[in-house]
Amino acid sequence: MISKRPDIYTQHDKAFSAVSAYVVLNSANERVATVALKFPCDGAGRLYAYVHWVGLEMVRGWAGGYGYDKRSAACASAARRIAIGNLTGDEWTNRRHEATAFVEALEKDSGEDWTRQLEAAGFKVFQAV
Repeated sequence: MISKRPDIYTQHDKAFSAVSAYVVLNSANERVATVALKFPCDGAGRLYAYVHWVGLEMVRGWAGGYGYDKRSAACASAARRIAIGNLTGDEWTNRRHEATAFVEALEKDSGEDWTRQLEAAGFKVFQAV
């Protein structure tokens, strides 16, 4: 008997058609952050960026309109909300430096793709979804 349910790949494609997810590694190949982008139904709606630096609370930024790289603008918006000052204690000394470099790279929003900004700062960015 043939199932009438869509196959798992069709279900996945439908569920994640408007979402991209990325993993960010430091120079030691440790996961330090994740970035998820939720795209609008139309080209002019808000694009949301959910940025999570491991050890800190996840933040969300957004960009609306059209005619420019909303992904980078939304990531810059989110980066401005990252509370690096909440990284306390001796064990976070190196992480604070990395987090600062991460935030500074994302905040640039110079029109260059946000992943390239992170890569130029020494991070590796891999798309997961």
